[in-house]
Amino acid sequence: MIKRKVIAGLVLLLIFSHCGYAKEISTVADKYMDEGRWEKAIGEYEKLLEKNKKQPEIYFKLGNAYYKKGDLEKAVESFTEATKIKPDYAEAYQRLCEVSAQIGAPEDELKMRMREMQKNPNSADAHFRLADCYYKRKCFEDAQREYETTIALEPGKTEAYFNLGVLHQDFNNHDKAIGAYQKAIEFSPGYAKAHFNLGVAYHKTGRLEDAIREYRLVIEIRQDYQEAYVNLGIVYFVLGNNSDAIEAFNKASTLDANNAKVYYYLGNVYSKMDNADNAVVEYKKAVKINPRLLAPHYNLGLIYLKKQMADQAIEEFTQVIVLDHDYADAYLNRGKAYELKGDKTNAQSDYHSYQHAKAAFARTYKEENHSPDYEGSSPGK
Repeated sequence: MIKRKVIAGLVLLLIFSHCGYAKEISTVADKYMDEGRWEKAIGEYEKLLEKNKKQPEIYFKLGNAYYKKGDLEKAVESFTEATKIKPDYAEAYQRLCEVSAQIGAPEDELKMRMREMQKNPNSADAHFRLADCYYKRKCFEDAQREYETTIALEPGKTEAYFNLGVLHQDFNNHDKAIGAYQKAIEFSPGYAKAHFNLGVAYHKTGRLEDAIREYRLVIEIRQDYQEAYVNLGIVYFVLGNNSDAIEAFNKASTLDANNAKVYYYLGNVYSKMDNADNAVVEYKKAVKINPRLLAPHYNLGLIYLKKQMADQAIEEFTQVIVLDHDYADAYLNRGKAYELKGDKTNAQSDYHSYQHAKAAFARTYKEENHSPDYEGSSPGK
């Protein structure tokens, strides 16, 4: 009897000694991770797995260490082992999918997301990640179904409402998008992107005062949200409130001086106010930042033509034709500029090109649409 007790005691001592040893190594490995010493951490985690391979948390940590080191294939192997040992290990599935996508295995990612959801059918996060995966692959009906399932499982999951709103907005279902964004805001009143996209949806459905309210709420939440100022300026421009439009666009330009479209929009406001000199300044800023932005070149050409500055008009319309050789009205107006110079040969050539382009492509000039862009969803729209 005494002998049995001694043996049992020795077994317990060995077990506790091993646990203490494992905990010590894990602590050392975690310390190496905090210090950015990935190789050292990997070595310590592998020592633990030599003693006991049924440790999903250690495989997970090992995967992160390999990832930090830059060995993505080894990271995938480690995360895979973690999910094999613990099939409901949601965090390991998440990292496995993220890293698999980075090494160019998106189909594997979809399979993993589906497997994760099947193992965790009542997990809102699993359905949400599967929805994102479907969205990235443009499987929109499947994505919508999974976002709606996510919401049914977790009614307060704001990201699901937001992404569902984006999906509806992609298909111009603005009323449904409005409903989804409103639910996101109901659960998270400070959700700036949801307010922003709600403003866009209101704008596209003609509810301009509502759009202004939402853009202003965005700016209250985040004063550095440049696109909110841009879209606010667009709404004011549409309403004919030029001074407020200029103020909004100027604020946007202070937040990002390299956004060419801000200067294009400013040019349009000044042009509408018959302030040609300021319009020219702003259009020139736009094409300096982005020479391939067609509309400001065209509008510069129109201003120069009106001022009877033929050479400058020809230069701008030529830039338009270089960017889009089927742009019928660019030929028509360059022809007028040539005629202004007395160059009838080139004028007739451009008039002929205008008729050909118009007949073949029916592409005549139309002012660039002042329609606001909305924020994409988390899957990277």
